[in-house]
Amino acid sequence: MSVLAFNIYQLPRVADGDAAGKDRRARAAETVIRSADPGVLVLEEAFSAEAESLRARLADRWPYQTPLVGQYCATSAGWTTVTGNCSTSPLVVSGGVTVFSKYPITQQHQLVYRNSYFPTADYYANKGAALVRVVKDNRPIWIAGTHLQADQSPYSIATAHTTRMAQLGELRALVAKYAPATEPVVIAGDLNIEYWAGQSRVDGQGRSQIRQAEAALSATLAETPIHPYTFDGATNPLAATNSTTTYRDVLDYIGLAVGHATPTLTPVRTLGYSAAPPSDHYPVQTTVGY
Repeated sequence: MSVLAFNIYQLPRVADGDAAGKDRRARAAETVIRSADPGVLVLEEAFSAEAESLRARLADRWPYQTPLVGQYCATSAGWTTVTGNCSTSPLVVSGGVTVFSKYPITQQHQLVYRNSYFPTADYYANKGAALVRVVKDNRPIWIAGTHLQADQSPYSIATAHTTRMAQLGELRALVAKYAPATEPVVIAGDLNIEYWAGQSRVDGQGRSQIRQAEAALSATLAETPIHPYTFDGATNPLAATNSTTTYRDVLDYIGLAVGHATPTLTPVRTLGYSAAPPSDHYPVQTTVGY
């Protein structure tokens, strides 16, 4: 079963009021998704009305869909359980994460992270994770889709990193609570952890930031060699606009939780665009054998 994780860069209207531009990019994202044709799809930054329309169009192929993480703070919206610090304030947007599947979803657990970084923009979003149990051919597999705290100038990169590690600890606890050790767990999403820049930001044990993340989550997240850049200002004009033409790094990952049934995982691929980019991120995809 293939798994695709895609930050579709559909910001809420308060951050991006260009509805026509967002609709064009959502339709371009749809082309990418349908071409990749994954069994399970994890979307991040699906905040906008245009993203809602995209989700509705994709229902023909991926009929099983979670609500947006943090859009609703009650199980009545369809969640099996709801945990964490989910705010109902009108000043707070959803977390923007949703999981789609071709195959039945038998459980869907929402986590809104308690850890966030004030006063970054992410503090005003219900960022978190969706942990879902998918059953294909009578075989269960869990998918944890998430979007972690972002770096934001001029605020501390070190503090943002500490926040991400705490968020991964929350996700680890969620996985341990609901996913049996006999069933595999795939972690997918925009982790905002710089693979290359984070190589030199080591902790007291000499671990790079992605290796720190693996320890915090109890997962394997980055194979060697790592997949190509997922945020690349040199090749993606939207990334260049939001950063620089020289910034190139890996921020998006698909990995496996440790301590659970271990499936095979093909090397993660970074998918490029053949036309105008729908997002400042490139999606990543792998195939899971279990």
